[in-house]
Amino acid sequence: MVSPFRAFLVAFCVFSSLASALLPITIDGNMFVDSNGDPFVVVGVDYQPGGSSGYSNSASSDVLSDADVCLRDVYLLQKLGVNTIRTYTVSPWLNHDACMSVLNAVGIYVILDVNSPLGGESIQRDDPANSYNEGYLKRVFSIVDAFMGYPNLLGFFAGNEVVNDATSASVSPPYIRAVQRDIKNYIALHANRTIPVGYSAADDNSLRVAGWEYFQCDSDEKSLQISRSDFYGLNSYQWCSGRDDFQTSGYGVLETTFANSSIPLFFSEFGCNVIQPRTFTEINGGVYTESMLQVFDGGLVYEYSEEDNSYGLVKIGSDGSVTMKQDYVNLQVAYANMTYKSFLSKSFINTSGSSNCNATYIESIDSSFNASFALPNCPAEAMLKSGSGNNNIGKWIALNSTQTTYKIFDQNGQEITNPEITIVSDQTQLESQSSVTSSAVPSATSAATSSSFGNTSLSTTASASTSATSSSAATAALVGAASPLVLSLAGLLGITLVL
Repeated sequence: MVSPFRAFLVAFCVFSSLASALLPITIDGNMFVDSNGDPFVVVGVDYQPGGSSGYSNSASSDVLSDADVCLRDVYLLQKLGVNTIRTYTVSPWLNHDACMSVLNAVGIYVILDVNSPLGGESIQRDDPANSYNEGYLKRVFSIVDAFMGYPNLLGFFAGNEVVNDATSASVSPPYIRAVQRDIKNYIALHANRTIPVGYSAADDNSLRVAGWEYFQCDSDEKSLQISRSDFYGLNSYQWCSGRDDFQTSGYGVLETTFANSSIPLFFSEFGCNVIQPRTFTEINGGVYTESMLQVFDGGLVYEYSEEDNSYGLVKIGSDGSVTMKQDYVNLQVAYANMTYKSFLSKSFINTSGSSNCNATYIESIDSSFNASFALPNCPAEAMLKSGSGNNNIGKWIALNSTQTTYKIFDQNGQEITNPEITIVSDQTQLESQSSVTSSAVPSATSAATSSSFGNTSLSTTASASTSATSSSAATAALVGAASPLVLSLAGLLGITLVL
């Protein structure tokens, strides 16, 4: 018989060896919500070091695969005060466990685009029919496979600025809804939780309103229910700090136009750079004010690293070192001065329901917008059901290193000593995994072991989505694997563990 003390000791060691994982963010009406059902406001940065030209599907790394680089950048993101990043392009074939676990350790969620700028890996806005094919969906489904195992994956963007002019508006919208449908069906069949899927709209006053009405609308028809956006992002650069205020920027119009949304809205890109350095007056004068947060659920500043377009918060040197720009310091101050937590409550959540799909009304907003709800059939039905074949299923790994080997400098060129991330524990659950050091960069061929999940029904309502996600998170919390140390200790105590 095992003594209570020895049983307790083994149980303590098992749970002490587990990594801590953030609980998934879900959706309730017009807002993202945390595990307690409280509003989750996006405070973030767009993150794609190297820009779109820096991605290659034959490279040995991408922006979320190098552990040491992630420790470097996550240190700066944590000091900045963000809780979310958006990443535009990654490879589904590389291992992202280390980076996603570092982000998890500091409490940062990820919104991920499923497309890439390479040929055949996105919907061609002017010729969607020829680009919407099995080969394209192979990449999309493989991205879902690679990231669906991370609870700090907030959601997927099915498209970014696909509709950006009259020509693309006349042909692309039904294909975007079709891609959303396919991703959500794939998640329902292969993932262990519901993962939100949405769209990021271009900075066009007319098209983005038509797009919002088109992508958020619902129907009694099941195929339209599953194809609607779970969230909608606006890429908006209309408030230029040092020049604009709430009215001159048009934020007042945005607040009125997008009121009563049935899905979460947020700024998927913002931060005009006409006047530099940026002072980000839109943070506390617009985006995170009480009235705006009743319409928009926060936003993501564009962008982390300096690229050709001069929007960067930091500069990355050829040796991998990072230097803060004044923009970084100014944004850090702006985020630190936010007061929304003092007034934010569940009363901000609006669950009044979605609008019925009305093509005539949507096309009256912009005559060039194709509001047809006759969606193309999925060109990869067999793959949708059987899986993409990507066995690189992401999993959690515990960290035993919290400091990068790269040098980090402040805006005055002074090196920061001991740039170590601070591990947080808000909204955590127990997850079992192995460990990683900052120098242990996963190989592109070291795919994670595939998990086998039972089929789940994809919810078409926010409340059902929240329930399904919370249930799977609770189930995941019970799954554990004992470390070699625990097994050894159990042997010494004469206890046999059945795992």
